[in-house]
Amino acid sequence: MISLLYVDDEPELLTLGKLFLEREGEFTVTTTTSSPEVLSLLTTNTFDAIISDYQMPVMDGIELLKQVRGRDITIPFILFTGKGREDVVIEAINNGADFYLQKGGAARPQFAELRHKILTALERRRALDALKDSEQKLASIIDFLPDATYAINTEGKVIAWNKAIETMTGVKASGMLGRGQFEYAIPFYSERRPMLIDLVLSPDEAFETQHYLDCCHDGITLTAESVLQYPENGPRYIWGKASRLYDQNGEISGAIESIRDITEQKKIDQTLRENEAKYRELIENASTIILKLDRTGTITFFNEYAQRFFGFSSNEILGRPVVGTIVPEHESGTERNLSTLLENIVRDPEQYASNENENITKDGKRVWIHWWNKPIFNKGGVLQGVLCVGSDITARRRMEDEIRAENEKNRGLMSHAIDAIFIIDADSGRFTDANKRALELLGRSPDELKGMRYTDICPEEFHDLFIRHFAMVAKNGTGSFPLTVIDREGRHISVISSTTRIDLGGRPHMLAILHDISEIQMAHDALQLANKKLNLLSDITRHDIRNKLTILSGYLQLLRDKPREPDYTMYMKKVNDIVGTIGENIEFTKLYQNLGMVAPSWQNVHDVFFHACARLDIRKICVQSDTGDLEIFADPLLERAFFNLAENAITHGGSMTTIRISAKKAHEGGILLIVEDNGTGIPPSEKEKIFSRGFGKNTGLGLFLVREILSISGITIRENGEYRKGAHFEIFVPQGVFRYPENKASDRCHIQVTGSDRRDPLAG
Repeated sequence: MISLLYVDDEPELLTLGKLFLEREGEFTVTTTTSSPEVLSLLTTNTFDAIISDYQMPVMDGIELLKQVRGRDITIPFILFTGKGREDVVIEAINNGADFYLQKGGAARPQFAELRHKILTALERRRALDALKDSEQKLASIIDFLPDATYAINTEGKVIAWNKAIETMTGVKASGMLGRGQFEYAIPFYSERRPMLIDLVLSPDEAFETQHYLDCCHDGITLTAESVLQYPENGPRYIWGKASRLYDQNGEISGAIESIRDITEQKKIDQTLRENEAKYRELIENASTIILKLDRTGTITFFNEYAQRFFGFSSNEILGRPVVGTIVPEHESGTERNLSTLLENIVRDPEQYASNENENITKDGKRVWIHWWNKPIFNKGGVLQGVLCVGSDITARRRMEDEIRAENEKNRGLMSHAIDAIFIIDADSGRFTDANKRALELLGRSPDELKGMRYTDICPEEFHDLFIRHFAMVAKNGTGSFPLTVIDREGRHISVISSTTRIDLGGRPHMLAILHDISEIQMAHDALQLANKKLNLLSDITRHDIRNKLTILSGYLQLLRDKPREPDYTMYMKKVNDIVGTIGENIEFTKLYQNLGMVAPSWQNVHDVFFHACARLDIRKICVQSDTGDLEIFADPLLERAFFNLAENAITHGGSMTTIRISAKKAHEGGILLIVEDNGTGIPPSEKEKIFSRGFGKNTGLGLFLVREILSISGITIRENGEYRKGAHFEIFVPQGVFRYPENKASDRCHIQVTGSDRRDPLAG
């Protein structure tokens, strides 16, 4: 909506004008009969245009116009009056009125004309504002260009003079803007003369040749070098680039020139030329293939090492095309690649800075070369050829071919790998592929896995660790970390994740190999526990033996005094008892020293139990089992534990005739192994004591050792049988420490064995 402010000392005319202007809905009109009120309204409101009568009391329209423009208000101002004198029109236009419209005649066409004038004035004002803004931006851009830059119009007057050229010449913009007659040349040449900015508007080949070096025309631009003579500081070299300027209609509106001091660059160029001769001999004798090609692919330089490597002399190789000489003809893609090599190097120097291809020596030997390519330009920036530096990679390529062939033979390894392998889309984090072992590890089908993200296979508390792991791989390209994953049943599985960033079909992916270390972790925990127990045993045993030795020393001291009977006999008995106790301690350490020495492993309960029983004299005892293929993760001394249980039953079970091991599910989620017999059983007062070290009629180590062996992998044991109805040992095996291997028949039950082999399970 366009907002108008309409002032006239005739109220009826204001009302009529407001009705006509607002009827189309494109204007909103604020009216007033007072010129001073216009100035007040402009202070508190915003309007798009002002319509004013000329002849009004207090302040006429011309005076109001002067007041408005004096406040730097640039909105359109239209004088709408009955006065038609020429002097009024001229004064209005000179003071900034946009249009002058005379009243009179029919209202409809008159206000239609007023509407047209308003819209035209608004459009013109927008164009002027846009032009002013554009000119301001252009001036700002020119002002902050790093090179010394100035511009002139078609009359040769300076319209721009930036800060860089102020610094170069010592002439401020205020002293140069608006100047003509080649005055801008004086700071450079101490005289008025054409510059490149003039020659780009009015070419003069003779003047260019006389006063400039290396002139280069490129359409509407002109570049050249020039020498400035300064007696006190010596010559200075400048490089300039001038271009024509065009207005919005495509007409030439002036020209712009940038000037750069290249004196230091010239000195560098001179140094380079001096060094070129020094380095040429080095290049000729370098232990690297170096050659140059022109734009047609013809060899123009071939160093001595290249001559020796390919077997060509300088006369034989120079001037010959590279294709058909050291690059075999009709190789797949070779000619196409060479024909576009220079173009590609210029277009994308990073991608085409190096390449590898097969080459051929003079005697027909095929060799692979890795080439580093650098385009060669002349001073005008025109491509002249390419410098190629090559290294012999024949041995490496042959090795790669051998590896590639080996990879082809092993293409099917992923599907048969013993480790879980996952392919994960790096952007979405979703699984795109997995091998058979990966599906088995998680207990998932391929369709289920493809809909999951990598964080879905780990416990919630490990999400941040998973995310950091993949972020590190995304950054470094590879990484190996310990992680924890969960299967369908929620079982936690410890793994080592070795992950590599790969590219598949143009998309980034992650190749993750998960090595299941859950058994290793359990073994590690078990070994730590065993080590703790061994340290404790060592302390206890040393303490006990040290105490016994102290007592023994005391009795020996008493015996040296040759006591009389019965003290002598009593002292000797004490000495023998102490020696026997020390011997029992040493015997126990012999048994206990093997505890935890070897990592726990998966063992079949049925086989281990029967093997242990076979080492006892059980010819008249029935040994039974219904554990089938059940395996538990236990110390290798598990057989000794079963041996001690069976031996304890035979020794203390009286008329026992049957010993049996069975398995059932436990309420806690594990497995309950039950070892029971039909012998005497355990009195209630001794059910816990029997597992204490030293309890019993013999060494007192049997059931204590059983509990220690089982505890290595978190297995517990207790006795809760009914006295005089047989012993009943319950062995609790927690979740994750038992399993039933697949594809095995379970047919082991009620097997009678004899004690034909009584070898001690701890031996060997």
